[in-house]
Amino acid sequence: MHFPLSRLSPEGPVVLWGGELPSGGLKYLTFSRYLETVPEGACGLVELSGSSSSLALDALGRERGLPVLALTDTAGAAYLRDQGFGGEVRTVRRLSEAWEVALGYERQGWCWPRQLSNGALVGCVEGWAGELRDFVRDAFPSVRRVVCGFGTGATLVGLHRAFTPQGYEVVGLQPAKGSSLPGWRRWQEQNLGKEDLFHPHREEVVLETAAPKHSDSLAALLTYARAETHPEEMLVIGHNARPPFG
Repeated sequence: MHFPLSRLSPEGPVVLWGGELPSGGLKYLTFSRYLETVPEGACGLVELSGSSSSLALDALGRERGLPVLALTDTAGAAYLRDQGFGGEVRTVRRLSEAWEVALGYERQGWCWPRQLSNGALVGCVEGWAGELRDFVRDAFPSVRRVVCGFGTGATLVGLHRAFTPQGYEVVGLQPAKGSSLPGWRRWQEQNLGKEDLFHPHREEVVLETAAPKHSDSLAALLTYARAETHPEEMLVIGHNARPPFG
């Protein structure tokens, strides 16, 4: 598997540019593995998402000839349209409303990954993260720490499982209180309780807080990495970021 990685400067962090993948985000790797476990015959793909998860399912739906439905708010709907989302978008006002709509489609035979609560997605991430770890170890041996934005938690926990047994440190970054970052959430205020995918891992996986001035997730991650004593030892997971050079 090819992982788009590079340094922005000789002494800076290494960045994994998820935006270079077919759907423009790392969720493509996760959901492609997840769909391998789904029995054949699904009528379509549905998810509660107004960002990278819906874009990944859109790309995978096109590959498989399946319709895709994204359930999101008005801001998420606008973002998906701007990103060229080709499936159907339905705007909802509340999580409970979106949940009921998705459940109805699931009963009709659609595949709903349930990204907010499905622990199986962690294993899907762990699969590609193990390959990433081996690639980083060989190509960038100075890297010792990994920082990732905290969204559903699947990517963060999968990275934690793959990297920490080999002596790496993995940190999740969440928005500052009162701030928001696309695709990120604050665990204290935004979780499903015991049903949440991240709940079983909340004590073992480190969460830290991004600087409040940022409205862009890559900028927040790079600021965090560059503030470390040895930024060259950092691997930044850019979920949907693209390199600024050709």
